[in-house]
Amino acid sequence: MGMAKVHRYEVRTRTTDDRRVTLESSGKRTLRVATPPDFRGGVRGTWSPEELLVGSLATCFELTLIALADRVKVPLHTVDVGATGHVEGKAGQYHFVAIELDARVITDPEREEDVRQLADLTRERCIVESALKTAVSLDLEVDVTTDALVSSKRSWAL
Repeated sequence: MGMAKVHRYEVRTRTTDDRRVTLESSGKRTLRVATPPDFRGGVRGTWSPEELLVGSLATCFELTLIALADRVKVPLHTVDVGATGHVEGKAGQYHFVAIELDARVITDPEREEDVRQLADLTRERCIVESALKTAVSLDLEVDVTTDALVSSKRSWAL
């Protein structure tokens, strides 16, 4: 029977002025975060909590896919993930109703199905997705390359 691994991720927020805070974590650059411009008093040009949530899902999906592919030696030459969060408001309450991931992956010929299976496994293993109660959809495009130059450009050491 294996030991459970426990990880902790600590952050702190501090108010800087109206509708703006900083997001801090030990040993990392501070992020400025603000109410999105879609809301009254929102601030343009600054990360919003909503964008950070959607970005967390996109980066978790991409990094988990890369780690799993590396573990089973499935070549990934390019991984590009876009994400869109949909928020609806009813009676003054706003909720994420869906988050869409659009992923494009380039791999070697005859490895497309391996990438599709890894993408399904990634959905199960992504810590951020498992923490959400919002529906997440994935539109996966898998392309192949036979270009040796492309395959030597991207490698991940995990």
